[in-house]
Amino acid sequence: MKKVIIIVSLFLNFPIFGQTQSPFVKDALSKWKGMKSYTLEVAEAMPEEKYTYKPVDEENTFAFQLVHIANNMYYISSKLIRGIEPPTDLKVAENKVKRNQMSKKEIIDYLSKAFDYTEETFAQMTDKTLEEELDYWGGHSTKRKIVFLLNDHQTHHRGQLIVYLRLNGIKPPKYIGW
Repeated sequence: MKKVIIIVSLFLNFPIFGQTQSPFVKDALSKWKGMKSYTLEVAEAMPEEKYTYKPVDEENTFAFQLVHIANNMYYISSKLIRGIEPPTDLKVAENKVKRNQMSKKEIIDYLSKAFDYTEETFAQMTDKTLEEELDYWGGHSTKRKIVFLLNDHQTHHRGQLIVYLRLNGIKPPKYIGW
């Protein structure tokens, strides 16, 4: 019986069966969950009547920024990391938000689902897939670097949203880093 337990234990921990997760992926998932919480708090902080706010004509509305963040997550997680088409039609959401046909609740739900989809994408990655190389938009990278791109893009636009909140006299939520 002791031998059976040892064999089963070794079997379950053998990397080929997906039972171990890359330390990088564990860290990325931990960070991603904090980013999701913070970004959703920023989205909740803006009153719905201010979702069409933009500081100058050249900028996007608060609502569009949120949908853009979500679409970026869907596109990059699907096309670049998974190598498949996004699970939703990104243009539909973009066009709806441009025409002010998405409520605050719908936008936040869309954004939350994009975070979840990206989290699922990260969770499927292994040390091997992180090092896979790809070409995109004239650049060359590993999928590990694409994880950084997702983080950076989302943080960039969330920073803009924090400015939108402050310009409307709204105190941004307390920062969540991890």
